Amino acid sequence: MLYFLFIVGLVVVFLFLFHRPILIAAGTYLSPEGSGTANVVILEGCDLAIGRGIQVGMRLLSSGRAARLIIIYHYSVNEGNVGTSAHYNFISRKIEALGLKKDHILLIGIPDNHPITLIEAKTVLAYLSNNKLKSAILLAEGFHTRRSYWAYKQTGVPLDIIIIPVPYFLSYGNHAYGNEDWWQRTGGIYSFVEEWSKLLYYLLRGYIPLKSLWVT
Repeated sequence: MLYFLFIVGLVVVFLFLFHRPILIAAGTYLSPEGSGTANVVILEGCDLAIGRGIQVGMRLLSSGRAARLIIIYHYSVNEGNVGTSAHYNFISRKIEALGLKKDHILLIGIPDNHPITLIEAKTVLAYLSNNKLKSAILLAEGFHTRRSYWAYKQTGVPLDIIIIPVPYFLSYGNHAYGNEDWWQRTGGIYSFVEEWSKLLYYLLRGYIPLKSLWVT
């Protein structure tokens, strides 16, 4: 009994002293970041973060890491062409307001069928393959990055397309958090738990390989 209490005490002390590095490492694990240049930047669809994502994408373009930005938007299959057009026009206006030149961007609509991240990867990379593009920087929101990256990566392997993950975090209001403080924000905790659950789901369904747990 004393031995058990001693072990528990050591674990508690360890977590107290090193909980911050552990939590930062856990966040970094779900939001891996690669380096290097690519043909294009792919910004995953997320209306809430579209402004933030485009800003990061524009910085990648201006720094010379890529020459073009592909923006993905999701639409409901129940909306039909009218809903798709409205969504496209809405995003186009937001892009123009941010000052991004039209010849540097491409909008691709993806129906919100399940599993949407995998469908998105197959659709976008088919476009890249058809246009002889062999590399892409994948911009994904925060903790969604690892699952999204592996959906794109395994889809890109047979097409000989290299994927470089780059995460970005929301930076306004109650949504603001990053790897260094995500556990101190309700939104960060929710996102971390949600994306861990979705990562495990994709693994169990075979949408991404088991090695995605330990290989970046």
